[in-house]
Amino acid sequence: MKEETEKIHLISKLKEDRQPSKGRQLIVLMACMYMHFMSLGFTVSLGVIYVELIRYFDTQRSLAALVQSMYQGLTNLGGLFFAGTIHSHGVGKATILASVSGAVSLFMSSFSVNIYMVIILIGLFGGLAMSVNYLSAFIAVGWAFTKHRRTALALLTMATAVGQTALPNIVELIISEYGWSGAIIIASGLVLNSLPCGLILYSSESYFTRHKHVGETEKLPFCTCQSRVDVAFTLFMVVCAVFPGTGAVESWFIVDLTDLRGYGRQAGTVLLSLVGLFGLIGRMGGTLLLKIRPSTRAAIPLGVSFAFFALGHFTVIYFVKYSTMLAGVIFRGISVGFIMCIQPGMLLELKGIDRFPKAVALSNFLSGSVQIACGYMGGYIADLTGGYEIAFYIATVVAVGCSACLFIIQALLYRVTQTIGVAP
Repeated sequence: MKEETEKIHLISKLKEDRQPSKGRQLIVLMACMYMHFMSLGFTVSLGVIYVELIRYFDTQRSLAALVQSMYQGLTNLGGLFFAGTIHSHGVGKATILASVSGAVSLFMSSFSVNIYMVIILIGLFGGLAMSVNYLSAFIAVGWAFTKHRRTALALLTMATAVGQTALPNIVELIISEYGWSGAIIIASGLVLNSLPCGLILYSSESYFTRHKHVGETEKLPFCTCQSRVDVAFTLFMVVCAVFPGTGAVESWFIVDLTDLRGYGRQAGTVLLSLVGLFGLIGRMGGTLLLKIRPSTRAAIPLGVSFAFFALGHFTVIYFVKYSTMLAGVIFRGISVGFIMCIQPGMLLELKGIDRFPKAVALSNFLSGSVQIACGYMGGYIADLTGGYEIAFYIATVVAVGCSACLFIIQALLYRVTQTIGVAP
């Protein structure tokens, strides 16, 4: 009996220590990148559809803005509700179910007879479904890579930028031929393509590295705010809560802003896609930084990036010329690319891999909650004042505040490393 028990323990240990090959890691990363491409990457395309929804349903901007802000917000915050289920049943099954549900909800929305149906089917159900894919991708990459984990997470975020670059132009072309409903039908098919990604993750779950004492880890307090690291984490959660909501003003409203300034929807779509393009460049720069300097503290490059993020907001709204709006888009795109690339590494640095899924879910929950409110408020400001100036200036001030918070976080972490005698 004792020999049998030892044999079972040995087999269990061998399975636990099973490591994925580089080829499998690459396949998992590519599958997760497509999931981000169509989850959060699709959000920016709703900025093009936003203009058409206002015209088609003759509705207020505040209501039309709820479609994109609710979709993006729930894509972020919904993961907190499903984090336990994903951890218990695996990322593969969760992705398969979410991909089918998301595709069906988007397809049904194309037959909507009023703006409220669009809000419910795309904003609510579509956002919740995509939140599962968005969080599952982060978790799968974190489990698949034991080495170069921060670099892999940075590469994952690049898929969002690719989606934000390519999808707005694709949606613009489809709207010109088939209208907004035709664009949504095609998008539903692209979402359904995430189903094979779920199958890849399901077949790879036996290779994922999880913590060997999960039960013990979950009993430990997540954040007590009794140490400098906990205070730094709390500050970073504040940053993660406020900047995605106010910082999304370009993604949500730059097409309508460009149209209101007389340049037309297509010119606005070009600016919107350039936000994604320069965001991709920023992510590439952030990934290169993490590759060259893997031990670099994330707080300093994040603080600098937020300063340029604020400059981008200010330039877009203060200067009316199309060329200066383009300059603002460049600042905004590159800076947010750095931010989104380095943000997962900051969470990993503050909480470690054991608490990383919970930290990502909490960060996404906070940012998603604020995004839903900010989208409505941005549209309401436009309805009330006839423009988006106030919304952009608020975003500028928030970005400056986030930059200050990151430098405070760096100071706190520096004190910690000095206390334990490790160079920062």
